[in-house]
Amino acid sequence: MSESTGQRRNSARLKRLSQYLRTVHSDRYGLSLRRKTRPSGEELIYLSFNTRADGSGDQKWLKLSSSYDDPDVAISRAVDQALANFDKDLRRTAGGPIGSSLGVYQRQALNRIEASGNSEKHAARRVKWLKSCVQWLSDHNGRATSREDLLKWIQHWPAEARSRRDSISAACLLFDIATDGKRLNPGQENAYKEPAAGQGEPVEPSEIQRVILSLWDRAKSSELAHAAAWLTSWVALTGARGSMVMSSELMWKEKGNVEVAVGSYVRCQDNKRGRNRPANLCPSWRDLLENVGPQRLQQAPERLRLAASPWDEKPTQDQQRKTEQELGAVHGWIWRELSDEKGLKEDRDLIGLRTLRHNAARRLLEVRQLDLLQIAGLLSTSEEMLRKTYADHHRFRSHEIIKEVFG
Repeated sequence: MSESTGQRRNSARLKRLSQYLRTVHSDRYGLSLRRKTRPSGEELIYLSFNTRADGSGDQKWLKLSSSYDDPDVAISRAVDQALANFDKDLRRTAGGPIGSSLGVYQRQALNRIEASGNSEKHAARRVKWLKSCVQWLSDHNGRATSREDLLKWIQHWPAEARSRRDSISAACLLFDIATDGKRLNPGQENAYKEPAAGQGEPVEPSEIQRVILSLWDRAKSSELAHAAAWLTSWVALTGARGSMVMSSELMWKEKGNVEVAVGSYVRCQDNKRGRNRPANLCPSWRDLLENVGPQRLQQAPERLRLAASPWDEKPTQDQQRKTEQELGAVHGWIWRELSDEKGLKEDRDLIGLRTLRHNAARRLLEVRQLDLLQIAGLLSTSEEMLRKTYADHHRFRSHEIIKEVFG
């Protein structure tokens, strides 16, 4: 039976040759040879490989100068030449418009980020800011080895914005690579400045409940609507990050097999910024729990389960990517459903995942029986972060405590 013209296909011969070439080019993950017939009848061979070992990177296709009729030795040489040309082109274009040295430094920095073990989300952010730094240097005729040029790049961003912190990280990495290990040391005058205390102004609980229950009213309209109502409820109940809810045992065990009650633990993982440590979800808002219903909260939507990260081990990059994509999809649905055009922006602001986390933290700080270490454990953060973020809370005002205890 003849194969259709132009169809890519493999053969036992090419499979055997691919297996051999994988031992020679071990850094080309999933290396494979494919055969394609042109309308003229010419038999071409294409080489494919992936840029990451776990299959999550880009798949590359290279046309070989050899044809299917050539002997194996000729095809092997054509593979060597194609990969050499590919690496040469990569080096030439790595730095975008500026060329040689800065491009090489960027490529080395990207390799270090990839090997650093960061979470998928954090690695993507580091890559974004590194490329932004390289582009800025290119546009301003700057050099990666120049401390003055990199300080100008850092000063380009507001001191109290997260962008200042990201710009410092990118500049330090680039300078370290360009100077063979020297420290940039931007200095205190260029350092990121912590924003003033008083983050996460408290929101009226009844208003949050109203908006969350309105999401549940929409939950039957689509799988994504159900996912948004369920995820938002869990963040409001516990103060956990969305990624922690997505890596909880609720996602993996049979629906209804995990107890959901005030004060009960649901095990999960915290992978913020590449760290990997066990954590727990602990519902602490009885009114919301009773209004939504424990049975609803026990049953994670199938859509979220398909994108979950493991609760008892470190996730793969592919699992992290799926989790982050699903969190983005939920955020996008809320943004569209509670849009400015529908006059629901104020409702949307009440149930942002960060706002819900701040509100849960303030609710826990009101409980005198809980010390800071216990609250930090419940939120998977640190005591120092609690003090910095909520320094305006009356728990940290000595005169108010004195008045309450001794007054």
